[in-house]
Amino acid sequence: MSVLFCTLKWGSLTRCEPVSLAGASSVGAIGSGESPGIHGLPVLSTNFVTPVPDIPTPAVVPSSSDDSKRSDQPTSPVRVAVNLAVSMIVLGGALYGYTLLGERKRPQRSKPPKSPVTIVATEEVRFHSGPVVIDVHGVVVPLRELRLASEVAGRVVELSENVRAGRSVTAGEVLIQVDATEYELEVKRLQALSQQEAAEENSVEVSIDNTYQLQELAKKQLELARQERERINALVTQRAASASEVDAARRAELAADAALVELGNRRRELVAQLELLTEKRTLTNVLLERARLDLSRCVIRSPIDGRVVSSEVEEQSFLPTGTPFITIEDTSAVEVRASLTADQMFWIWNSQAGLPTLDVNDPVAAEQVVSTVADLNSAVSATVSSEFGNETHQWSAIFERLDGAGIDLNTRTYPCLFRVDSPRSSLAGSTSRQLTRGMFVDVSIQTQPNRILMRVIESAVRPGNRLWLNAQGKLRIVPITVVSRVDGDVVIQIQPELDHLCSLASTSIIVSPISDPVDGMPVGNQSPAESNGLGEAQDSGKPASLKANNAMVMPRETTSQLQVAG
Repeated sequence: MSVLFCTLKWGSLTRCEPVSLAGASSVGAIGSGESPGIHGLPVLSTNFVTPVPDIPTPAVVPSSSDDSKRSDQPTSPVRVAVNLAVSMIVLGGALYGYTLLGERKRPQRSKPPKSPVTIVATEEVRFHSGPVVIDVHGVVVPLRELRLASEVAGRVVELSENVRAGRSVTAGEVLIQVDATEYELEVKRLQALSQQEAAEENSVEVSIDNTYQLQELAKKQLELARQERERINALVTQRAASASEVDAARRAELAADAALVELGNRRRELVAQLELLTEKRTLTNVLLERARLDLSRCVIRSPIDGRVVSSEVEEQSFLPTGTPFITIEDTSAVEVRASLTADQMFWIWNSQAGLPTLDVNDPVAAEQVVSTVADLNSAVSATVSSEFGNETHQWSAIFERLDGAGIDLNTRTYPCLFRVDSPRSSLAGSTSRQLTRGMFVDVSIQTQPNRILMRVIESAVRPGNRLWLNAQGKLRIVPITVVSRVDGDVVIQIQPELDHLCSLASTSIIVSPISDPVDGMPVGNQSPAESNGLGEAQDSGKPASLKANNAMVMPRETTSQLQVAG
């Protein structure tokens, strides 16, 4: 077998020579190297060996002398001219295509002349008549909580089954009964003592009567002794009696007098003894009443209708005096504790019951009514509501008082208490629900403000609580106070320091947006067609309740000078 030895220079085949296997040693010595190229430049030559079968094949390999001759021939001028012409044609076509396709005509845009007046959409000024509802959240708290303690000590012999946390008790129901044996014996002892003292009083009274009778007899005896002495004295003057008889008569008189004095002293002692027995019997009767009271206290009853909050007593246990054993909360009425801000409290403090409805056709009279009605400080009504599943139960309540001395230092709000006199709800077709402590409820406070309020759509309220007014063709930006939201509208109060602006009779509220609004800039109303279209679009998104009577439109033709301040 023989191999074909080829030489490459710059990618062209230079020559190939067959070599027999016998010359493998010499082939292994052939490698890559550089050979001198054209014009003295080095030519990288690569030698490789390709095995071929031993078949005699004639190979024609160009010689190196032919390549040298071909490379030395000069380039033809025609060929250079053709190449240059083709390049110029290609370059010209590219320039023409870029010019034709890259150039576009810009459309002419003409700007309409800018109007000096900004066209806006407006709506009429509407008064708000009726209550202003303030919605807050609250928690139910008990009206009062009683902690019962035993007033007597003893063993619990009977315990009601309702003396358990969460059970309901009624007024007068027996809760526990203490062993009353000792108290019964005490009552019997005092009763016997009282009867004994009564008998002693009767005995003294009898003694007093006896002494009185003896005193009467002693007086008669004394009178007889005195008469006897006087007769003897008369006989002595007649020398018919001796001196010894006179002395005996005097002694008898003195004895009778001494007996009368003794009976008098005895009677006084008996009277004093009777008074002492009377006082002792009175004291015994007091002790008897106390014993009976203690005996009655052995049965402890519930003082109110309520619910047991906690119980700390068991049957057969010893209950000491004064130890609380049960806590009961009053369920006849409850209170709802809610925190109100200062702005909300402002409307409660200025709420008046029975405020007359504002007259649409006489805003001046409406303003006078509002300004002349005195603060009644009447009870502000509220509605407490809570959801149970898909049912909403409501309870009537009234604002009662502030819970505490003033503002809560942590929340900077006023803690208020609303009293619910009937804690059970009455929802038709459903079981009544009772307000219990700890429930989170919604409180809707219905205030009757003594201020003139306006009612606008929500889009009319601008950021920062501002309102845009079209006052005689001028934009007026006025600050407002948002009071409440009713049926998609916003109830506002225009601040009172804006008296100098304009009268509400010649003012409309701007409801459309304005770019770069400036106070005092000229504005104009939309055309009737545009206004009707905008109004229909706004009315389509409002509920039907917005057409209620509590929103009244201020007539444009009135000449009233009702000011913004109200």
